[in-house]
Amino acid sequence: MGTYQPVFMEYSILAEYNALRDQSKILQDVYVMPSAKDPLHWFGLIFLRSGYYAGAVFRFHIFIGKSFPQIDIPNIVFSPPIFHPKVDPVSGYMETRSAFGKWQVGVHHIWHLLLYIKKSLLVIENRDSVNQVAADLFTHDLAEFQTRVTECIIECKDHLNDSNQFSTDAHYLRFSSYNPNIHGTFRKAVIANAKSSGTAAAGNKSLSWVKPGSLQPCSSQD
Repeated sequence: MGTYQPVFMEYSILAEYNALRDQSKILQDVYVMPSAKDPLHWFGLIFLRSGYYAGAVFRFHIFIGKSFPQIDIPNIVFSPPIFHPKVDPVSGYMETRSAFGKWQVGVHHIWHLLLYIKKSLLVIENRDSVNQVAADLFTHDLAEFQTRVTECIIECKDHLNDSNQFSTDAHYLRFSSYNPNIHGTFRKAVIANAKSSGTAAAGNKSLSWVKPGSLQPCSSQD
């Protein structure tokens, strides 16, 4: 059993990471990579293009329990902490219990956590808040809430390339300055692929097996 459990855990982690490819459309602009040193620690980045956090680039971490998949909900931590009702302003931990309750093996997956992050930043909810200041401002002073969010976006961008205890990891998600000789060809290919995909999608109707407002796969009857 002592030998079997680590092998099963590693297989489960690999399966979770592979499952992300099947959710690439709904997880657009969310990027994760397991640490090279610890598969139970994932590095994450999310880019926001709309809503109150439009223009933001946030770093986050996912910490998975050692007995995965027989675990409680993995922890989501924003670094640095972001200004949001669901994110602790000191630790950066994101509240997840209200969305998942008890983590269920075979029902909940890591991609659900990523979808939860994205949804929470696009549609603000105040219940079970862990940052009461953010929750109160969102309810009673939306203009001030947006001001604080804008300050948060600027601060996070200023610290995107800061060194920390994780930045030496080979899989740490890094940014580099734009170099047309390196990035130009890739940029053209991405734009061409986006145009091609848009044309192909015009004649096809996509089907979703996740009910709107749900984080559970295969919940839609359509």
